[in-house]
Amino acid sequence: MKTHSYLSKCVGLIEEKLNWGDRNQWIDYNFKTLSDQIYQVSNITISIRTLKRIFKPANTTEASYEPQIATKNALAQFLGYRDWMHFVNEYFQEPGESNGQPAPAAVSGNDPIAPVAVEAGRKPARKRIIRLIIAGSVLLLAVGFMIARGKKKVAFSVIKTGGADSHNAALSYDISSINFDNAIIDFDNGQFKSLSSKKGELVFSYKTPNFYRIKLISDGKIRSTAEMEIPSNGWVCYIGNNDANARVIEDRRLFTKDGALYFPPAEIAKINIDTTSEYWADYRNIKDFHLDGDNFIMELRLKNSKQTGGVDCFDTCIEWVGETGKGRYKFVRPNCTEYADAQFGDMQVSGSFHNLSALGTDLSNWTTIRIEVKDKQGMVFVNNHPKYALKYNTPIGDVRGIFCRFKGSGALDYVKIYNLNKQLVYDDEFNAAD
Repeated sequence: MKTHSYLSKCVGLIEEKLNWGDRNQWIDYNFKTLSDQIYQVSNITISIRTLKRIFKPANTTEASYEPQIATKNALAQFLGYRDWMHFVNEYFQEPGESNGQPAPAAVSGNDPIAPVAVEAGRKPARKRIIRLIIAGSVLLLAVGFMIARGKKKVAFSVIKTGGADSHNAALSYDISSINFDNAIIDFDNGQFKSLSSKKGELVFSYKTPNFYRIKLISDGKIRSTAEMEIPSNGWVCYIGNNDANARVIEDRRLFTKDGALYFPPAEIAKINIDTTSEYWADYRNIKDFHLDGDNFIMELRLKNSKQTGGVDCFDTCIEWVGETGKGRYKFVRPNCTEYADAQFGDMQVSGSFHNLSALGTDLSNWTTIRIEVKDKQGMVFVNNHPKYALKYNTPIGDVRGIFCRFKGSGALDYVKIYNLNKQLVYDDEFNAAD
């Protein structure tokens, strides 16, 4: 089987694993999500552009595109293999094949072990062996010293420009000390910038408030990271059918009704969002909450249904982003649990490959969701009933943003956050539309 056939099979398996439908219908959001998931598994970033060339080629040239080995290793690791060769050998090698290497002779447990012939009259050259060992050790030490002296560093920094309310990030980078084939900046919002020079400055403008972890990447390896916070100055609503028409609504009077965050479909239609098609209402508050994202209790009261303007499976996602990771629970109606998911730090589970029936929940009436995070484990309760726990290893860090996303128009009645001593550290019941 040709190399590109291996790649085609790998792509097909990933498409099947994700269960997002025909990959030719995927949009940028899908490729950004896939890029994030691959990075979580492999610690290798594949740009949206590269993923599109592999999964959704625009022409015959792209259809024959052969990615570099680091990219193929990352794809194989996403499927659970050690690397690309492990995928090829395990998935395609026929029984008895040996990859062109001579097979070792079979040895029976009853076969005598042949003695090693030693020329008569010669003694082992111990002194020569000792000298070789000493010389080799000295050589290794010298090489190690040279490597340590020549270890290269990169410079990467970001500052906000234009004042406290600006969405502009000024970046400075210097990677002239390392050798590489390709280098990019990942802005952590689905957009990437290829670097044509080894040293330079650039300005990037963000569209939405969030806490961004910007990455400087060369040849698939993260060389350095920098943080950029675009505060929201309270709760805002990011709403739209897709990236093209989505926008941030800052005037809370438009989406605060009867003491809850709620954007009625009739009002959404007035800002040219098509409420007859799929759309998302994403409520977020981006700031430093001075809260340990690995040790806290968060309680929310919400609902999402056809009556409120919910769409399809009434997906409802609660998420918090920390300085080093994020946590998330995504609820759906009971017969849609293949679309449910959960994430804490380095651990992510999907309803397509895990039993997440516990996250299948009827949210047509006001429902209380409580999330408790302690000792690297997240536990979610629905109306005080424990539903699903997930252990993780990589810390999430201090909380820098909270999100509540609804597919369609859902309603959020309140958010309360406690420390593990059950002391209230944050409370918003949305009684005032300010």
